[in-house]
Amino acid sequence: MQQVTGLVAVTGVFTSAIVLLYLFFNSRHKIRMALIESGKSADIFKEESSRFAALKYGMTAVGIGLGLLLGSALESETFPAPLPHFSMMLILGGGGLILYYLFVKKQEDGGDKTV
Repeated sequence: MQQVTGLVAVTGVFTSAIVLLYLFFNSRHKIRMALIESGKSADIFKEESSRFAALKYGMTAVGIGLGLLLGSALESETFPAPLPHFSMMLILGGGGLILYYLFVKKQEDGGDKTV
């Protein structure tokens, strides 16, 4: 019974993800077609690529990695098992995103000002 429950849970998660992706892309396609039929431009769906996108993901990954490392150290010292891993991952991953925001804001403001 326990194996069936796990199988149903995993299948449900993947099925939900696939259905959500299908609904997202299907509705986006319908909106684009309606815009084109009415003679309007469908350029609202174009996203500008950020030249700092890789930096954002890199800083977040480094923050999460440091969080896992620090969580392992805290687990063996004082806190029970899952708490330090998740808390440090979220704190340091969020810190990486905040540092990314400050860096990009500084670059957009001219680069020579201090944050």
